[in-house]
Amino acid sequence: MLTTRTLSLTFLGLLTSFAAAAQSATPNEAPNSTTVLSWVVWWAAGVVLLMAVVTAGSVTSAARYRYAAQQAEPEATAAPEAAPAIAPSQAVPVAAALVEAAPVKTATQEEVYA
Repeated sequence: MLTTRTLSLTFLGLLTSFAAAAQSATPNEAPNSTTVLSWVVWWAAGVVLLMAVVTAGSVTSAARYRYAAQQAEPEATAAPEAAPAIAPSQAVPVAAALVEAAPVKTATQEEVYA
């Protein structure tokens, strides 16, 4: 939130200052050569664009992994329900085997970094 607000205010300040500078120039002047400030502004815009693309890729990748994990969960929980009915005398060993064979839930990337 703080980063977004800072970047928004910086962008708006640069935009208004460039707009004011463009309006104050007389039309008779020849165009100026490229200045260091313009190179810095274009470089900063490139860095921001690169960071936006990397962030979008990261968010998309995390969403894809989470979606795949959510799709795999119902299949894992549906398997014990599909087990055939067993006699009460066999219930204890089979229940113990099901507990031992229960899948172990591992942490996702988001849970590890949270």
